[in-house]
Amino acid sequence: MATNNNPVKIELVKKDEYKISIKLDNWEVSKIVSEKALTDITNQINDATGLSRISDTFNCSGEEAQIIKKFWDKQSNWKMCNACKFKWKECYSCIVTCDSPLERNLLLELRKNEIEVVMQRRFNKDGSFYEFPKEIDFDTILTIPDFYIEQDEVKLCIYADGHTYHNVTEKQALRDRNIDRELQRLGFVVLRYTGQEIRKDCGLVVENIMNNLKE
Repeated sequence: MATNNNPVKIELVKKDEYKISIKLDNWEVSKIVSEKALTDITNQINDATGLSRISDTFNCSGEEAQIIKKFWDKQSNWKMCNACKFKWKECYSCIVTCDSPLERNLLLELRKNEIEVVMQRRFNKDGSFYEFPKEIDFDTILTIPDFYIEQDEVKLCIYADGHTYHNVTEKQALRDRNIDRELQRLGFVVLRYTGQEIRKDCGLVVENIMNNLKE
């Protein structure tokens, strides 16, 4: 049966039939329903909670829609998200694709300056690429820049590193240098910014990015 931690439980009873069990406090109910009825119930719940609109707007899965809604509903994010001029525009990139608050800050600052970005593009060693969220092929992958911007003939690979220049290990620094050299050989410009730089003056970071787009 369902537990207090998981008040709704769905079990496959036989082909095309499911048992739904719901337990809330001292109230509990179970019912056998068809697959079609289960789908109808799920759609009604998604409509009532706004998940359907999120899925339709961002063309994302139900699981990703739940991630977005939970982020919106989190008390520490509620005011920030509701005040954001890019809500319902950049939420998928900001919440699902970004790996850290640093990336979110830089993404929103870039968008404020009307700079279009591609996030988490997977670049292979031969210069070919594929997009997030396709599974990474570790046999062919070269790097995954946090942001990729292509304008005219300039191709920028941008990294928002959480560490500072002083706490990068020699192994990490060597790996980054090798990646940077290979990207440059393939015709890319590589920009790396520390967490301190982004937190201190994100606008200055974006100004530097824009200057590189003009070169």
